[in-house]
Amino acid sequence: MNNYEYSPITDNFLEEIHKINQDNVPEVGSRSLKGLKNSIENSDYNECVILKNKVVGFVICFQDNEKTCSYMKEIQHKNFKEISKRVNNFLYIDRIAIDSEFRNNKLATKLYSKIIDFTKNNSIESLTAEINLLPAVNTPSFNFHKNFGFTEIDTVKYAEDYEVSLQKKRVE
Repeated sequence: MNNYEYSPITDNFLEEIHKINQDNVPEVGSRSLKGLKNSIENSDYNECVILKNKVVGFVICFQDNEKTCSYMKEIQHKNFKEISKRVNNFLYIDRIAIDSEFRNNKLATKLYSKIIDFTKNNSIESLTAEINLLPAVNTPSFNFHKNFGFTEIDTVKYAEDYEVSLQKKRVE
C-alpha cells in the first residue's frame, strides 16, 4: 500500500500544485501561479497529498467568516458569492485536484474526510461546492459529491457557456 502523507500547503509545494491545477482545467478553474498562491494564503483550510516527496493532489477551502468574505469580495469570486446568498456557516471547497496518475486511489475521498473533520472541529454546519454544467457537465464530480451526500441547492448561469450547480452537504 502507498504511504501517502498529508500536509498543509507551503510555498515549496506551490509549483507542483499549480501544475496539477492547470492539468485539471476545465474541471477546476485555471489560475496563475500568483493567483493560486494568493488563494492558498487566504484560505481557511488547505491540504496536499504527498507520495515520495511529490505532490499528487490538493484541496483549497474557504469559510464564510468576515476575513474570507472580504477577500472573496475583493477577488470577485462569483461562486462563493452565490453560495453565501443561500447558505450560512459553511466551508466552501474552492478546488480539489488529483494528479491524473493517482486518480481512483481514494485520495479525494480521504481529503474530503479530512475536510469533514475540520468542519466538525470548527462547528461549521455545511460543506459547499460547485460543479460545472457548462462548458461540459462534470459527471465524475457529480457522482463523487452525490456519494458524499451533497445535494443541489441551485444552478447559476453566468454566461452562455458557463453554468454551475451549487452543492451543499450538512455536516453532522
